[in-house]
Amino acid sequence: MKKLFLLLAAVVLSGCSTTPMPANLAKEVKASTSFQVEQGKVPVTIVRDKGHVGSYCLITAFINGDPVAELDAGEKVIAYVSPGEVIVGAGFMGAGLCSGDPKKEREFIIKDKQPRTLRIFTDQNANVDILPTTEN
Repeated sequence: MKKLFLLLAAVVLSGCSTTPMPANLAKEVKASTSFQVEQGKVPVTIVRDKGHVGSYCLITAFINGDPVAELDAGEKVIAYVSPGEVIVGAGFMGAGLCSGDPKKEREFIIKDKQPRTLRIFTDQNANVDILPTTEN
């Protein structure tokens, strides 16, 4: 009985947060039409972590308030943006169990000819956030 309890505790604790997904291993989804490849724009890769927290719901990624793509756990989208300041956001935009706090947004500086990779993660309380990452 004690071994069963320890095994159950280990399984529950291992699913308490998401883990980074290297961009080169993430499944790519298509960006909305306003974020397609265009001359003079810089690629911004947004990768959603893998893991169990919130994985049953899609997370919508936004740039400057416009939806870019809906991401499942372990997926990425590449959006092409003009260099300069951009506001990148992420959040659960569904209904019922797939709704949550308003999207989390952060400001990033996108430099000409310098691609960026950003990570969407979910903490153990299902709070979504987005931060820069060096995971490739």
